[in-house]
Amino acid sequence: ICCLLSNMRMKIIIATLFVLLACIGITKAAFGVDISTAASLAEFQCMKGQSVSFVSIRCYRSVGSVDPACAGSVKAAHGAGIPDVSVYLFPCFKCGNPESQVVTLANYLKSNGLNVSMIWLDIEGPGTYWGSNQAANQNFIGALAAEGAKLGYKIGVYTSASQWSPIVGSWSGLSSLPVWYAHYDNTQNFNDFKPFGGWSHPYAKQFADGPAVCGVGADHNYRP
Repeated sequence: ICCLLSNMRMKIIIATLFVLLACIGITKAAFGVDISTAASLAEFQCMKGQSVSFVSIRCYRSVGSVDPACAGSVKAAHGAGIPDVSVYLFPCFKCGNPESQVVTLANYLKSNGLNVSMIWLDIEGPGTYWGSNQAANQNFIGALAAEGAKLGYKIGVYTSASQWSPIVGSWSGLSSLPVWYAHYDNTQNFNDFKPFGGWSHPYAKQFADGPAVCGVGADHNYRP
């Protein structure tokens, strides 16, 4: 009887451990969105109810100016209790002066009292938003990252292998920063990731460019 009881206790313990590990695995993965339009408090509250745990909001546009909708959206996301709120900067290469673009964004964040977890550099659009000189592109992007770090912000890079390589070639100058890559396979894991730009492991993945979440146009993102 003692042996039977011991075996039963052991099975219960093992079963409990499996359940706990399964729960840890389920809660560890996070679902997030990134948006380029304004979103309200009610919409972010709805998103939180849809298990959105992180959001990235466009705060600097490719035309070379801050996005005036950014402040309201960041405040609304915080007000809704979204745990992780970041912003992204879509640089304007043709505008020049990358340091000034980061300073402009930083001043906007500070003047509006916005706390953000990270500033993401949105690096995409070869041939459209970037020049043909890869060395010049490298220097510009490097200056963006350096200025952001100098101002005390955590900096990350949003891109993909198909976008990164035509813009900067095999450059790996920002491989020490987290990379958020795009691959629309509608799969919430990193199994598809192939090293590029010096990155061997990603921070997050943009796995779908929709549908809208709570009526807000959004890309869908995964983070373990």
